[in-house]
Amino acid sequence: MAARQLTAPHLTPGRHLYLGLVLARFLHDFEDFVSGYYGQFPIFSLSPELFVVLHAAIFLLLAAMIPSVAHGRRWALRLAKVYAVIEIMSGAGHLMIGLIEWRAYPGLWTAPLLVIFGAALGRSLRGRSL
Repeated sequence: MAARQLTAPHLTPGRHLYLGLVLARFLHDFEDFVSGYYGQFPIFSLSPELFVVLHAAIFLLLAAMIPSVAHGRRWALRLAKVYAVIEIMSGAGHLMIGLIEWRAYPGLWTAPLLVIFGAALGRSLRGRSL
């Protein structure tokens, strides 16, 4: 008996990884907000309200792309690749600052999720011709 296919053939392999990366971004933003990251830098500091509105808008845009990424829309997969690289850099940046300052820098605990899901998503989309 042939092995039964568990997923629909029109869905892309990275669909779960993209969803995981979006959820990791949500957790990371929540950690940043709770730890007061929005006021860390005097030049770029944001009010708490603006931080929440800005990051909620970004989250909603990323979440709105989930069906398009899952169905393999070419434009969405291209954006997902770019988004994966951005999140890898963001997560790595938080980790490096935490190591340099040798303290629990805001976003440090969820930064590995960004790096792991970003790298996995990038790897799953690497072989696809977009």
